[in-house]
Amino acid sequence: AHTIACMAVLDSKLYAVGGFGPDGAPSNLVERYDFATPWRCSTASCTLWAALASARSSGTTPQQTPGWLRNTNAWEAVAPMAEARMAHAVAVLDGKLYAVGGFNNGDDGWCLSSVERYDPALNAWEAVAP
Repeated sequence: AHTIACMAVLDSKLYAVGGFGPDGAPSNLVERYDFATPWRCSTASCTLWAALASARSSGTTPQQTPGWLRNTNAWEAVAPMAEARMAHAVAVLDGKLYAVGGFNNGDDGWCLSSVERYDPALNAWEAVAP
């Protein structure tokens, strides 16, 4: 589980990359959602935003917060990044997902200059030149 992840769409799938882990430290976790998975209808989005806000301010992850609407059966874990990252950027280029920069130890952490590239065909990350 992770919060405040960077999001990107690649091959009709939504990727949640890095962010904060359950312990509040930067995360290397990556999850993928397939848009072909059926969606559920629910209440107004303001309910979801309130749940997300309370999840972040209370120190719990959204999955632990009542009202979180994520269908855990629809998301799947994919290969984690080599380096935990928060406050980073993600981008898609030529069918690959790139994670760029960020911090590796919370707000007081080191600024990262590294770049990792994810290949969905191999389900693998590799370091690439910045």
